[in-house]
Amino acid sequence: MINYKSWLIDDLRALERLRFSVGQMESELLTLEAEYAAIQATDFDRIPGGTGENTQEDRLLTAIARRDALQANLKATRLRVEDLDRLLAALPDDERRTLELMFISREKYAAGRLCEELSLEMASVYRLKDRALRHLAQLRHGAGVSP
Repeated sequence: MINYKSWLIDDLRALERLRFSVGQMESELLTLEAEYAAIQATDFDRIPGGTGENTQEDRLLTAIARRDALQANLKATRLRVEDLDRLLAALPDDERRTLELMFISREKYAAGRLCEELSLEMASVYRLKDRALRHLAQLRHGAGVSP
């Protein structure tokens, strides 16, 4: 049996890092674009021949490859963040809040805080967490996930 709950917990715990990495990759892309533009402005016709190697051309190819790889990673990370955000938005407020505190922000004493916020017993908070994970798994993976 597939352990969707474990996968979801891992994804939720990674969500803040993924959001941060989107910003980092966007910043790095700007740097790479500037580097690419500077290299591209080089007039390769004026570079003397010789061994057949051209470090400026190599730098250009490396910059293009790095940019393309980073753009692909950025696209995949954005899609993953958007997917998780969309799934969380589809949950009832109490379930979303529970997952946010317990897994996304990983707040210390999250269960106790949820007891106070939602006027629940500790056992009820943990049942709410389990229900929220089941609902999230059903939203993401379909009806094949057992309730």
